[in-house]
Amino acid sequence: MNTCTSKKFLRPASTIVEKADGYLIEADMPGVTREGLAITVKDDTLTITGRRTNPTTNVRVLHRERTNLDYERSFELGREIDRSRVSARLDQGVLRIFLPKAEALKPRRIEVAG
Repeated sequence: MNTCTSKKFLRPASTIVEKADGYLIEADMPGVTREGLAITVKDDTLTITGRRTNPTTNVRVLHRERTNLDYERSFELGREIDRSRVSARLDQGVLRIFLPKAEALKPRRIEVAG
């Protein structure tokens, strides 16, 4: 008998804002360290996975209101994203991913010759 078990993840609360030069994703991932974070871009999908540290190992938990599940979330990327220049920063449990717009698609001013 073949049994398939899939791991469950929490979907981090996220905000996406557009800036003149790109997009910023902010995802709440408390309990995740840089070492527990994986960000991948494959084809047109950006996936973030955060493994939470578990400080309550080898103890008897008397009461728990939060889950120990890890985080995972995927975002579809449009053709306007320059995938080679994506950057990320994790600060106090908030992951910030900057998705720069491709240079060819950024607005530019055209000078008119006189």
